[in-house]
Amino acid sequence: MMRLSFTLGAAITLGCVVAAAQYPKYLVDSPGVWKPWKGLTAIQSARKEQAATPALVKAFEAELLALNEIAKRAPGVAAPIGFSVETWGSLDNSTPYGHAPGQPAPGGLPLMGSWTFGAFPIFEYERGGTILRSDTGETQLQYFAINQITRDLGEPGKVTEFGQVDHDAFRQPLRQGEFAGIPRYGDQLIIARDPEKLWVPLTLRAALDILALARETTVAERQETVDRMTTRLATLRDPAWRAARAKEDQATAGNMPNPGQFLTQVAEARKIEEDALTKELSPTGEAARALAEARRALDEVTSWAAELSPADQAAQACYAEKGANLRAKFRTVASAGCHPLARPNYGYFDKSAPRSAAQVVLIRGFDRCLNTADQSNRQANGPSPAGCRANRALVETIDKDAIRARIR
Repeated sequence: MMRLSFTLGAAITLGCVVAAAQYPKYLVDSPGVWKPWKGLTAIQSARKEQAATPALVKAFEAELLALNEIAKRAPGVAAPIGFSVETWGSLDNSTPYGHAPGQPAPGGLPLMGSWTFGAFPIFEYERGGTILRSDTGETQLQYFAINQITRDLGEPGKVTEFGQVDHDAFRQPLRQGEFAGIPRYGDQLIIARDPEKLWVPLTLRAALDILALARETTVAERQETVDRMTTRLATLRDPAWRAARAKEDQATAGNMPNPGQFLTQVAEARKIEEDALTKELSPTGEAARALAEARRALDEVTSWAAELSPADQAAQACYAEKGANLRAKFRTVASAGCHPLARPNYGYFDKSAPRSAAQVVLIRGFDRCLNTADQSNRQANGPSPAGCRANRALVETIDKDAIRARIR
């Protein structure tokens, strides 16, 4: 199965064009070409993370090349005018947000990667009095993500309370009709056997578990700060340490222009440090209060989880970003202002298929490039046929049945 990750709007510079003396002249009526496949990037960390052998990587590139051939036949871009096409692929990180609890270990999922389509405008520019021609530079790229059911599968917007801990939860994509015969969910188009089986509900208990993990992390960080301060304060008050430092200070003072003044300043500095630490660690001190607040926040989650009935624990969670408190933000009934939460359905993939096979194709960035006025794609001599316009033409005219036929 293939997955198209369509991150439209990500501008990439593949070549550096220096225009001197005049603005580039875009040749919107000039015939372009499909350039040779630029290859597959599969860095070592991605190979290791996905347990991808050289044979698997080669087979995965073959899947991308099959998609490349389907795209080359799309009537909207098969004979490019005003732009030339460059395409390439990549083996991507399967755990871009860290390895979440419940996520299969390396080798337990199909290979994840992307196929990239770039329609680069054809233009002329002047350099040193010579008119040169180019068909590379900057454009709006279109990414087709393959098998990438990560947190990026969700709708834009994050659950702030989840913090930075590793998790795979996201705002559930909601169906918004179709575009060019492809189901649209939020800001992406999905080609799969059954798009809505790509995710499963995130239960309220699972949501609280992520919250607890985030708050445990905060407690640990603040406890570390308190422990460090406590250790330093104990050191400053230790008689043996003080005696050793006094001996060292006396030796150092002997080399100073004013030994007495030096010893006084050192003593004052240590007293200031000791007083500051004492204040921080007192019940009203900032460090102590921050730790106490973090513990109360964690207890708020764990006590709530303990109160839940089995039915509430198993119910799908929704997130109301503007909720007045934690229980108002996380509910079990989706409503206006409370978006249902989900996580990847790792069981979706057909384990009998080769790991290199494409099983899901995502076309992302719909609103960025395909569904908005293309202001970034305009030129001095009129709209460019490159970038977003070519991307849209590709999605509109690509043979969806040919793609579906390859999906396992």
